Amino acid sequence: MSPILSEILLLGFMINSTFWRRTHLVQSFSVVFLYWFYYIS
Repeated sequence: MSPILSEILLLGFMINSTFWRRTHLVQSFSVVFLYWFYYIS
């Protein structure tokens, strides 16, 4: 796994932990990331 992907995963985890009340924002970010990850793999 490249450092960039690791940083993106870590950033996503921090966002999820910090703004856990913003369910729509976290859900949207997760869906976009999953589609992007699936596209490049």
